[in-house]
Amino acid sequence: DLSAQIIFGGIPSQGKLPVTTVNWIAGSGVNTGPQIRLKYTVPEEVGFSRKAMERIDSIVAEGIKEHAFPGCQVFAAKDGKVFFEKSYGHFTYEKKHTVRKDDLYDIASITKIVATVPAVMKMVEEKKMNMDEELSTYLPELKGTNKEEIVIREMLAHQAGLKAWIPFYLRTLDPDGGRDKKFYRSTFSDSFPIYVAPGVFLTKGYRDTIYKSITNSAVSPVHTYLYSDLGYYYLKRIIEQEKNMLLSIYADSVFYHPLGLPLLGFQPRLRIPTARIAPTENDKRWRGQLIQGDVHDQGAAMLGGIGGHAGVFSNANDVGVMMQLFLNYGEYGGRRYFDSMTVATFTSYQYLQNGNRRGIGFDKPETDPEKPNPACDSISCNSFGHQGFTGTQAWADPETGLVYVFLSNRIYPDAEQNKLVQLGIRTAIMQELVEGLK
Repeated sequence: DLSAQIIFGGIPSQGKLPVTTVNWIAGSGVNTGPQIRLKYTVPEEVGFSRKAMERIDSIVAEGIKEHAFPGCQVFAAKDGKVFFEKSYGHFTYEKKHTVRKDDLYDIASITKIVATVPAVMKMVEEKKMNMDEELSTYLPELKGTNKEEIVIREMLAHQAGLKAWIPFYLRTLDPDGGRDKKFYRSTFSDSFPIYVAPGVFLTKGYRDTIYKSITNSAVSPVHTYLYSDLGYYYLKRIIEQEKNMLLSIYADSVFYHPLGLPLLGFQPRLRIPTARIAPTENDKRWRGQLIQGDVHDQGAAMLGGIGGHAGVFSNANDVGVMMQLFLNYGEYGGRRYFDSMTVATFTSYQYLQNGNRRGIGFDKPETDPEKPNPACDSISCNSFGHQGFTGTQAWADPETGLVYVFLSNRIYPDAEQNKLVQLGIRTAIMQELVEGLK
């Protein structure tokens, strides 16, 4: 274990042979330099309380007992040292598959900060995008529409006046509530090439219909904070047009593969056995099956599983590496991916004076005690991250050096109940991590 960590740079090698041997002289040894990747260690090395570990175990056990989620992964690192990495429970309440560290979860909206936002950050550094330009600068087809003057920075901070979401799939159902055969087939063809789920293929023209629906949707004249997925559809289109490749391919080639993250990415069916992917909802209304290995979000599913707002699957460790990259202000594994000022800008409050806690794409702690807070009370205001609808959270705090990832499939088998939020599981674990490090 330690040898492997020395090889990949989790532990620096600085030892020198104190004596001469048959083949080596005294003083021989390879100095690998400082730590450049995550180190996997014991809680005592970072001063984390074993009592806090037990309290986290109890919080998770209570959540499973209350059917807030059937199982989960919890990951935490301090100053680049992973001191807590545990899997709990099962994929389902039937308890047939015990959760393991290398199992995958649908991370839902965390996709925004591990795929789309990093791509935008790179484009800003390449002078291909300006946060204070209007949306129509990059999508000329929006000129003359109510989306023409939307400012990118406002859109990424969720105060551009966009609607929260559009249930696109409802428009493809027949009067009886089933899938309309005008839009769907059970097998792939040139006319129905968009894979939605096993045995469900969407007509190829429906991508344009989705974008037309967004473009024709209302924009509020009052630009106050309202969380919206719609801007990320546009960002996906901008990135793919500029890079001339799918967002999934760009994110993997520029971030995931160089970072050494084989489990992080879109369309996991293409690379991971489905049995290792946690199921989400038993979708009786639209797809007519248990969703396992395919994105839960309906809009992302109708784009073939690759959305700017959803679609990435991962285990907790690989998400943790991405968060450590941001915590390191753009550097990981001896390679710089972003300028430090870019990371600092994107992870900072943008419109706090307007009562908007968001950064550029990243979520931030709520400063108003009357509003729901995605973070625990003890985390610093410099911290940042995101939560996902499927029951996920990724968070990092530059002040304490803490990285925290929680992955679950709380929407199994039904997305309607949300005991995870009601019980405050994610923030309670975060609180224990912060307090345990004190």
